[in-house]
Amino acid sequence: MRKMRWMAWILMAVLVLSSAGCSQEEEASESSGEEIATVRTAYSPFIGGIGIYAMVEKGLDANHNIGLEIGAYGNTSTLMAVLTGDVDIAFTTIQSYMTSINALVEEGTAVEELPKIVYLHNESRGADGIVATSDITTVADLSGKTVSAQYGEVTHYMLAQALATAGLTVDDINFMDMSPSRGGAAFIAGQLDAATTFDPYLTQAVTEAGGNLLISTADLERCIFDVCIVSADVAEEKPQWLYDTLAAIEESTQYVMNNLTEASELTASTFETTAEEVEAMCSTVYLYTMADNVEAMAEGGWLYDTLANIQDFYVSIGEMSDAIDFSQLVDNDFLTAE
Repeated sequence: MRKMRWMAWILMAVLVLSSAGCSQEEEASESSGEEIATVRTAYSPFIGGIGIYAMVEKGLDANHNIGLEIGAYGNTSTLMAVLTGDVDIAFTTIQSYMTSINALVEEGTAVEELPKIVYLHNESRGADGIVATSDITTVADLSGKTVSAQYGEVTHYMLAQALATAGLTVDDINFMDMSPSRGGAAFIAGQLDAATTFDPYLTQAVTEAGGNLLISTADLERCIFDVCIVSADVAEEKPQWLYDTLAAIEESTQYVMNNLTEASELTASTFETTAEEVEAMCSTVYLYTMADNVEAMAEGGWLYDTLANIQDFYVSIGEMSDAIDFSQLVDNDFLTAE
């Protein structure tokens, strides 16, 4: 889910390869006689994707005449997978999407050729946070302390948002550029005063290292969330399979919300843990519904202010242009008010 900034030139090169758009392979469903559109996506096993995995395990995709195929990104960035046509719909953090888009714009890509946001999928509500040593009890206590986050990535943004709640900025701490996993491990090893990380490191830092969970995304509304993106060609062509896919996501979201224990049992092997642990982890994420999307993506919805806030942060650290109008990249045509 985290972008690789050094791949910007590759992204630009593969854009040419995707100019013809992505084609859908359709198969006949033996059971219903309906044509089933194969829809390719990729997902890293993260608890926010429980609805996607449950959809396939439960067969909910077939209810909407699609056959969802879930692959793995590996070392390929989300945006690259969309641009090359390796996937038809992709999921990524809003920060990763925006910074990758910025890299393409800097290389000369026109706005109308950029992948579009068509749906908000899930939000971290406790899955990410800042853990500190036992003597640090408030965010304000981080002033002058050594704190890790990954520069330019989502944890950097979250750290800045967290510090702002105490009237601090990143300049008020000793910033250590580390990935969430490295930072979490370094904190547990006693090498940092605090780390911006995610589970399982958050839990391990508290239970194994005696750390304090100072603040998490449960306290920082709309700080980290995943969006669904498609290529510009798909957004323009408005194929039926995309409407159907979002309808299937909505059904799977409602299924997980109303049948969490069963959904946890279905997906436990995917997350390589127990059903009980999957169910517990689900308390740290929120799955957006279609109604949430209609509210957020409508004219004047909260998404647009959030895009502006994220852009302001990245402009302030020199990682983004203030000339990009990200609101042009939101396509709400695929949402249905129900």
